[in-house]
Order: sequence, then structure tokens, then C-alpha cells
Amino acid sequence: MSNKHSPKAGLKLLFDFWGKYHTLDQFHFQWATDNLKAMTVKRGDILNSSARTGEMSYFVATGLLARIEEDPDTGKRKILSLAIPTMALMTTHHLYSHSLHPGQIVALRSGVVIAIPHAVLRQFQQHEKSIDTLIDVLSNKKKRQLALLRQATLGYSPIERYINFSKLLPEIKAVTTQIEQANLLGISRHAVQEAQYFLITGKFHSK
Repeated sequence: MSNKHSPKAGLKLLFDFWGKYHTLDQFHFQWATDNLKAMTVKRGDILNSSARTGEMSYFVATGLLARIEEDPDTGKRKILSLAIPTMALMTTHHLYSHSLHPGQIVALRSGVVIAIPHAVLRQFQQHEKSIDTLIDVLSNKKKRQLALLRQATLGYSPIERYINFSKLLPEIKAVTTQIEQANLLGISRHAVQEAQYFLITGKFHSK
């Protein structure tokens, strides 16, 4: 594994990202080293596979995470949310919630993820306001993504959904497969292919 994809490098990526929004020093780095867990994940790994996972945020240093629900009757997957690098997914609804989100947090790509226990965040927040900055930035990035996703999918035909998605969330489109895009937008893979053909050619396939 290259240095870029090592747990140590992943922790540094988190620290560098955090440092863009707040002045940090050795104290902060030591806190992160002592309290957060940088881990490598493989495609298909489920991060919240047991009740022991608890209240946690998973910051993506490299790779791609998704919150996924599966229909027990059809087996069809629905991607509820995604986290690309410098974004995070929570197991709970927010930092102070004890209610766990439905679905599983799954690694769609291999990479490095930083596991951040919410209890540690809450404790550190009482003494160090820089943690508020990190929480706010991650929360705002997630809110923006969800708002744009709603805007892309609300009340449109499958092909219109995809076209709106490609305009509003190009960074997500660039790192996801056709099947993942279909599962995210609630449309068929065929609709994804039709929309992609239209975006390239300006016309639809002949019947």
C-alpha cells in the first residue's frame, strides 16, 4: 500500500483539512493521534456492522463511503447518502443524537477512513472550540450534498433526474458507477445509460 493510502497519511489528510478552517498546533495533532482511529477499508466493508459500533463519524481521507438500505423483499439497494474524500458519514442523526441512522455504512471503494467517536468529540468540544469548526464544516458539506440531491430528483422523470444530477453533483458523478448512480437516484441503470447517451449526443436512442 502506498504512503498516500496508509492510516498515518489518512490522519494527516484529516489534520490538513481541519487546518484550512482553524489554526492548529501540536496539541491538536496529539489529540487526534490519541483519540481517533485511522483504518484502511476494502471495497464492500461494512463499517457499522454491529451494535457495538455505537455513535461514530467516519471521515473519508481516501476512497468512497455510502449509507445503503436494502429492500428485504426485492434485495434492491438504495444509496441514501455518499461521502467522498473530506466528507463524513455519521451513524447517528447528529452529534448529540443517540438514535442510529437506518441502513449500513459501506465502503464502495478501498481507502482510508478516520473513525471519530462522538463521545470524544463532545468531550473535546467542551474545552476546545476548534472542534466546532470541524463539525460545522463537515455538517455543511453534507447538508449541501443532500439539498442538491433533493433538487436533482424531486418530481422529475428518470432521465431528467440524471441530467440534473450530472449538473448539480458532478463530483459525485465522476466517482460513481452506473449502478451506484441508479441506486442513488432511484432510477434504472437503463435510464442512466439513456441519459448519458443524451448528454454525449444530444439525442435519445432510437426505439
